[in-house]
Amino acid sequence: MKKSIKKYIPNISNMLEEPAVVYHITPKYSKAETLVKDFTYKYFKKILNKGAFTLGEWADMLFMSERTLHRYAKDDGGFNGLQIERILLLEILIDMGNEMFGKEGFKTWLQSKPFSLNGDIAKNKLNTHNGIQEIIDTLGRIQHGISA
Repeated sequence: MKKSIKKYIPNISNMLEEPAVVYHITPKYSKAETLVKDFTYKYFKKILNKGAFTLGEWADMLFMSERTLHRYAKDDGGFNGLQIERILLLEILIDMGNEMFGKEGFKTWLQSKPFSLNGDIAKNKLNTHNGIQEIIDTLGRIQHGISA
């Protein structure tokens, strides 16, 4: 005698169905500007002129030598993808800092030891992606009046 095998049919009514929220974020750069091949020293120079860091400090944050940056300046050379990502993240940081403190005030603040960074100098955190993001978050908290 054969046993009949019942097929399992999932209960579809238990599935969660909520409308998706679509957030519209205006990108800072157009697609043409963010292409790796098009991000040359000319674009980097615009960010460099906003202040806050010397060319040597940029070289340290981008894990390259200052001489390489000078060579890029001479040849209008391009950066690689990871360097571009770091440059754009640092640009966000610079824009926030300059808006809050002014150019010179932001340079001074970077040398401070905010309480939220556990006594570390803010500028020392800028060698890693997480450190940069931590400084951006700290500036965001200051903007919103949360003690930092």
